[in-house]
Amino acid sequence: MAGKLKYIIFTVLILLIALFFYNKYRVAPSVDFNKLTLFTAEGVPVKWADFKGKKMVVSFGASWCGNCMDELKLLNSIKEKELSDVEVIIISDEAIERVQAFKDHKKYPFTFLKMNQVFNSIGVEAIPTTYIINTDLEIKDETVGYIDWADVSTVAHLKKLME
Repeated sequence: MAGKLKYIIFTVLILLIALFFYNKYRVAPSVDFNKLTLFTAEGVPVKWADFKGKKMVVSFGASWCGNCMDELKLLNSIKEKELSDVEVIIISDEAIERVQAFKDHKKYPFTFLKMNQVFNSIGVEAIPTTYIINTDLEIKDETVGYIDWADVSTVAHLKKLME
């Protein structure tokens, strides 16, 4: 009987730990974008309200993140044709010089922003973490991890959410 009880307790403990890590690294946090201190890559302060009226893909990422780079490359390849009416915003917690250098090097038609806080201070534990936001600045979808922007059905679904 005692062995069975230990087994049950051990199993429950393992499940709770797995749930904790799943929630931490695979579930996007609820971000209050109005409370973020944001700057352009040139160092100019930005207010979240300035984006009202725009459909947006907002991705928390970094220049050293392989999945982020793959996703940006795909977004760039479809931006003009599939997402011409969508603002793509990349938010980084890296040094502003690094954000500027990355922006200048890649020449992507995206808005690059520097966040003064570190990602985990707002609950972003894994990157890329992407939010789909409509013209009323409402978060319509959030995804932690790579999004396959080459998948036409994914793009169509996410665009529909922005309406």
